Amino acid sequence: MSETSPPPPPLPDATPPPLPPPAPVVIPVVEMEENALGVKRAKRSWLQRIGFGGLAVSLGVHFFLIIGALFWVISTWSDAAKKDPDSFSTGAGGGNNGDRARMADHKVQPKNTKTLAKNVSRITSKNANSSISLPDLPTASTSTLLSGMMAGGASKGFGGGSGGGIGNGMGLGVGGGKNFVGRPVMGARIIAQKIAVYMDASGSMGGYLDRVENEIRKQFPDADVFMYNGIFTFVQDGAVAGGLHFKGQPIARIGPGIRDTDPKKLSSVGKAVLKKYDSNFMAGSVGAWVDIMRQEKGYDALVLFSDFEDGVTQWRIKGEKGSSTKGGSSYPVVYYDGTRTDLGGGSDLRKPAEKTWEEEWVRSFAAAKDGRGPRLYCFSTEQEPQPLLTKCVVASGGQIKMVTWLKTGGEPPAEDANATTMMTPAAAAVPGASAPKPYKPPR
Repeated sequence: MSETSPPPPPLPDATPPPLPPPAPVVIPVVEMEENALGVKRAKRSWLQRIGFGGLAVSLGVHFFLIIGALFWVISTWSDAAKKDPDSFSTGAGGGNNGDRARMADHKVQPKNTKTLAKNVSRITSKNANSSISLPDLPTASTSTLLSGMMAGGASKGFGGGSGGGIGNGMGLGVGGGKNFVGRPVMGARIIAQKIAVYMDASGSMGGYLDRVENEIRKQFPDADVFMYNGIFTFVQDGAVAGGLHFKGQPIARIGPGIRDTDPKKLSSVGKAVLKKYDSNFMAGSVGAWVDIMRQEKGYDALVLFSDFEDGVTQWRIKGEKGSSTKGGSSYPVVYYDGTRTDLGGGSDLRKPAEKTWEEEWVRSFAAAKDGRGPRLYCFSTEQEPQPLLTKCVVASGGQIKMVTWLKTGGEPPAEDANATTMMTPAAAAVPGASAPKPYKPPR
């Protein structure tokens, strides 16, 4: 290249020239009618603008309810305050209307008490033999007396008490006793609802046990029947062996009978008695049974069935030398009323303190006439019960019946329905024997 050659022309610029700014897009505004799309805002009333909605309606309803309740309470209270002070209200027994008892139709007119009382001059006489003619009493009608009673006495009248007046309710009445109707058993009439029976289960009485128990259960299906050996009553120093007050060991030996008490045939009361006193009855025979059962509250009558040949045997132990290993034979017998010839009978060598147990028995059975104890009934196949049992039967208003017809398997004789107590001649001879009153069980 020569120095005179012209320079090459400059290369063109590769950067494009700047573009002009875009023109603003103008969107045309098209005015549409308000209801063109079917949407239109609801106009609010002036009540809604100030908040008078559902809450205000609820408040208004409650307001009127409260006003109505107040009006009812005030009107009722005003009516109660207008009660006439000159009239009286009858207290309705049994709570009938209570304090708002009905007012009587008439008013009690206050009377002047001075007009009811008259000054009666005193009549005196200085001569003891003179005759005095008393003036006739003034006549007064029943209405005058009633009005005087209502006017006089208490200055406030009867008042309107809410206590137990004369109402139409049904009260319990006075007392809670029950009058029992006697039930015929083997020619006797047992006046009771619940009975306990002692049956002599000795060898000589074994042939009668089933028959007698069936006869009793015909009238008393729930009777509690106890069976023990013999009809003995053993007493040591004034305490019945096996009884409530007995302490120590009995000197007599009885042994079991031919049949024991069946617990399955006993009621709940009988089972409780058997569980508690079975050992006492085993040791003391009928003496322990009567001494305990006379104070049991679950029975209205006690029934004894036996030939009554054993009786009462009483020993004196204190201060005496003897041995209980010989069955009491070494101790002096101070009383016996059985049939054993080796012991004898009829003599009573007891001291007064040794007889108190008999007095307790008679007193307990005598309480039956006032409803505070059980009656006593005795059925015998051989002889009449001993004097003590006879006294207890008479005192209680019970009966003694001879059932000798059982020996032949016969039927009991016809019972006198009009007789309240049928006693043997020996029982009737006991002082104080009388017809019993209706039995009332202990409360």
